[in-house]
Amino acid sequence: MNSKGFTIVEVLVVISVTALLTGVSIFYNRTSQKQITLFKEQAKIINTVLRAKSLALTTYTKEGAPCAYGIHFNKDAREMRIFRDLDASGTTDDCATADNQYEATPPPNAEDLDPPAVEILSGEISFIEPFNLTDIVFIPPQPEVVIIPDPSPATDVAIEIGTADGVSKLIKINSFGQVTAQ
Repeated sequence: MNSKGFTIVEVLVVISVTALLTGVSIFYNRTSQKQITLFKEQAKIINTVLRAKSLALTTYTKEGAPCAYGIHFNKDAREMRIFRDLDASGTTDDCATADNQYEATPPPNAEDLDPPAVEILSGEISFIEPFNLTDIVFIPPQPEVVIIPDPSPATDVAIEIGTADGVSKLIKINSFGQVTAQ
């Protein structure tokens, strides 16, 4: 007797293997999507820091250039804001009178760029505690890097971002302005 078709056991095996592969691919897709989002937000932070550093270096020789550029971190709003620091009179005439102590956050003579340069982390990403970094300031011409609060005796500060389920990425910025991602 010649019968064509599949037995019920063969059909059940194919369906169960297909269901298993589908479940694994859905789980893998969600995990990889979180990783991609995390990498994207890590790149956003690095880009913001490097942009402030670049502004401090490239505008130093220009007439009316600010005394410094920096990034203000607001962990509750999950935002980073690039600012420029002016001298004590609120202009760029005498940067020697600028408050280079940077103990207040944001600095007393800081103003936003025009248009404002604000980056906000995506909804599923946040700064990981403990996060006490408030400002990174680049003072040209070297640039001198001021990290607030001062991470002494360490020479660098770590910014850790992550998802609610514990996946995280690390960004380190040292006292020379070098940025590394881990």
